[in-house]
Amino acid sequence: MSKKLLRQLTLARCVPYRPYKLTARQLQEKLEEEGIQVSLRTVQRDLEEMSGMGLFDLTSDDRSKPHGWCFERNGLNDFANFMPLGLAMALKTWNDQAADLLPASVLAELNPIIDKATQVINDSQSELASRWMENVVQLPKPFPGSPEMRRATTIRDALWRGRKFSAEIKRVIKGRTVWLRYEQVNPLGIVTRKDGPMLLCTVSDMDPKIYGIPFEHIKEVELTSRPVTQPREFSVNKLIREKGYQEEAETIHFVGRITNPGRALLEETIPGHNPRLTRYDKQSMMVETEVKDSPEFRRWLTDMAGKVEILAPESLKNR
Repeated sequence: MSKKLLRQLTLARCVPYRPYKLTARQLQEKLEEEGIQVSLRTVQRDLEEMSGMGLFDLTSDDRSKPHGWCFERNGLNDFANFMPLGLAMALKTWNDQAADLLPASVLAELNPIIDKATQVINDSQSELASRWMENVVQLPKPFPGSPEMRRATTIRDALWRGRKFSAEIKRVIKGRTVWLRYEQVNPLGIVTRKDGPMLLCTVSDMDPKIYGIPFEHIKEVELTSRPVTQPREFSVNKLIREKGYQEEAETIHFVGRITNPGRALLEETIPGHNPRLTRYDKQSMMVETEVKDSPEFRRWLTDMAGKVEILAPESLKNR
């Protein structure tokens, strides 16, 4: 879902029904309360665009300035009534497979739209849509309502709202595993890996170090009213590069045939663990090594282009 669509859906929820009305400035403040920082002009453009579409029955009272905005009917439901089947399937699939990627407050706002998407799919009686919804599944998936799901959504909610939280965090001290209580966990970013999501954060105003803590090592999460403190020059991508938060590359048993290897090719120049060179025939050598399928290894293969023939693994040959 685009940021613009999410912003306009949130804006639609904030607009009152006649006879009540709110100005664009008041609606901008309500968006900021929801964690959406936009300019007044952006709010005005959104209101004019939503009104001009004719789908929301959104009107402005221009009898006085500043103009007040209101719905003649339920604007959010009016939007949902025009939902095509394709959009309904996209929303329902997202909700079933990846809803845990959003904070709880946003999920609550989208529940009416998801309900409408389900109704559109059911009313369509489309065999294709029904088969798709039944047969497309992503695993593993936390059980809805479980402590793990609640913990994850609360952590994401803290990041979304820009608020610190208190929590118990699993630590290993002198070889002993303990759970310590921290009162000012400062959420900065989230990195999702194969083994689960990880929170990038500081844990105290006195400790500027940025930690990467798996969600499963955090429990008893409670939001506070204290705002997040953003470190200078903070960058998630920079941390990923420096701290190695990327997924570990797969270790493979590489076997290759190198033609006319030359005197410069020695075992210590071959990447990986325990590389071995043996004679293949008069013009070539066979190389074997246990190596991670990493960008560095791929660069070595590129540098050896035209000289090395990949014999194993099959998956590397296919690529």
